[in-house]
Amino acid sequence: MQTKYRKLSFLTDIPGMKTSLGDMLGIGFPRQPILNKKASLDTRKILFDEDWVIKTLAEKVARHPANSLEYPFQGEKIFEEPLVGFVRGDDPLFEDFKKVIGPFHFTPREIMAWQASKNGIPAPEPENISVVSFILPISKATRAENGRKDDWPSERWAQTRRSGEIFSQTIVQEIVKTLMDAGVLAVAPDMTPMFNFKKHPGVGWASPWSHRHVAYAAGLGTFGMNDLLITEKGSAHRCGSFVASIRLRPNRERNENMHAHCLQYQGIPCLKCQQRCPVQAVSESGHDKAVCGKRVIDSIKYCNRNYHIFIYGCGLCSTRIPCENSIPKELRELPSSGHREQLAL
Repeated sequence: MQTKYRKLSFLTDIPGMKTSLGDMLGIGFPRQPILNKKASLDTRKILFDEDWVIKTLAEKVARHPANSLEYPFQGEKIFEEPLVGFVRGDDPLFEDFKKVIGPFHFTPREIMAWQASKNGIPAPEPENISVVSFILPISKATRAENGRKDDWPSERWAQTRRSGEIFSQTIVQEIVKTLMDAGVLAVAPDMTPMFNFKKHPGVGWASPWSHRHVAYAAGLGTFGMNDLLITEKGSAHRCGSFVASIRLRPNRERNENMHAHCLQYQGIPCLKCQQRCPVQAVSESGHDKAVCGKRVIDSIKYCNRNYHIFIYGCGLCSTRIPCENSIPKELRELPSSGHREQLAL
């Protein structure tokens, strides 16, 4: 347990450097587990259903030692009870992502074909694949602390960006290994060598697997002016997901209006996220990813100097706003749109 601030975190915070540089460069990810080809198919069908996935994620958030902030907040939970959603591997929205995010964005079949090839088996068909998406709501204390900041992320928020990402990846690794040990092909796309942020013409910085878009596909929320996902527990959260060759029934209805939970998009004046952004990266025309990204990267020096951790972050536009921890009350009963809105980044 960390009992004091580390010295020279630019050099000594190895876990922070791994999670930061891994995202940006696609390096430092753990070795993929090996598929147990001798496992019984009947066992797979019995053990791994929707209830098992939801219960397993909930128990890990409640009891896993990694869901904890470090010094000087030892013992404080990083995340509250998760939201979990499922989406079929053959959902046509994944093909849409190749158009609005970029052709580099994986479909579930593509990322599973990579994992299948590594294990010497045929790739499963899309209809036999499911994607599990989950939302990890950030604790009330962390949200409140970040809400009092107007320039750089608070200490709890920066730790959440660092240790929370490590926790999220840890529990996904554990679940993927459990599935692979039982003979169920599975993979965490953001923990493979292909995952890294790149600058693409006409798109800007983007990754080949967007947890936010997967969460939208699973019916867990809709997008706000700042591009964050507004869920029933708000927009102050972390997203995660993984892919498995089991059939899980979608458990949430996806809102075809991709901005249904955003006051501004629904004609109710708000723009609180714009007012919270210290570099005006949010406006009535949307979210400037380049300006936002530069500010986030610039925060590495601030977090090292003030919090002694190697991480980047911000999150100001997701706190002290009407959708911080819930869907705004004016929109909670808004019906789903009768038509499919044009999907966008």
